[in-house]
Amino acid sequence: MSFSYDVKDYIIKAQYKNVCCRRALLQGAFAAKGYSEDENIASINFEKKDIIDFVSRLVKEFYGKEMITSSLPRGGRGKKNTFFGKAMAKYISSINDGNIDFNQKCPLCLSSFLKGVFLASGRVSNPEKQFCLEFSLGNRSESFMEYFAELGFDFKINERKSECVLYTKNSSVIEDFFALAELNDIAYTFMNIKIANEFLNNANRLRNFDTVNISKAVDAANSQYQLIKKLHDNELMGLLPDELRDTAKLRFENPDMSLSQLARVSIPPISKSGILHRMKKIMSGVGGKIRYLEGRFLYERFCSSSFAQ
Repeated sequence: MSFSYDVKDYIIKAQYKNVCCRRALLQGAFAAKGYSEDENIASINFEKKDIIDFVSRLVKEFYGKEMITSSLPRGGRGKKNTFFGKAMAKYISSINDGNIDFNQKCPLCLSSFLKGVFLASGRVSNPEKQFCLEFSLGNRSESFMEYFAELGFDFKINERKSECVLYTKNSSVIEDFFALAELNDIAYTFMNIKIANEFLNNANRLRNFDTVNISKAVDAANSQYQLIKKLHDNELMGLLPDELRDTAKLRFENPDMSLSQLARVSIPPISKSGILHRMKKIMSGVGGKIRYLEGRFLYERFCSSSFAQ
């Protein structure tokens, strides 16, 4: 079963205590997908038998007529369901003229009308895969888009080869539609999945941020170690001032430590910013104040571009 059908199954199994709400639901279905062949006949197509049975009971209740079910021509999907109802045929005609309206007798009638619209023409994607709500409304798409806009819903029109649909991929609009239609469990499902997705996305961003920072720290530590190793191998460590020499020795002996860790094991202890300041002096090659000409020449050579290579 699809997620859309689960929603429709929920609609047809719900209890509608008010007569006016049941009528509004039936009007919503025919407003979305009903059509008339003449002024006395109303028809609507459905694929699922349980939905056909549900709508047939409503037709029987309000019009006292049995719906006649037949196959669609040319192997079309679903079944054609027809009954003789002049009032419904007239209602469908008014919908075709752009008059999206129904007999609203109580506050819950609107939610029932929206349920009927979804039952006949709606599709909604599984929110675990994507957020998408659409209505297959054909030449009534523009009228319904204006009607939905009055309710505060922003839908767009997509003209496909076989049909014209209204759609939205905005999770907030989808949540609000199902909430107004009194399909609260569906609305909560979208809300919970969106919250879970946002939590995972934030966690991923933090993890990526930490990974980048760790990578930068490792690269910096390696550069420091390589420079200090060359100073050590060329016996130039002794030309550094005492505090820089101590820091250089710490880095040489602990190439994998972070600056914070080096700061903690320094004797005497020093702050992370202090360690960073000393490292900058060592890396720049100007902090040593090397007095011996030969030593200065060698030290600056190792800090030049040729050394960096």
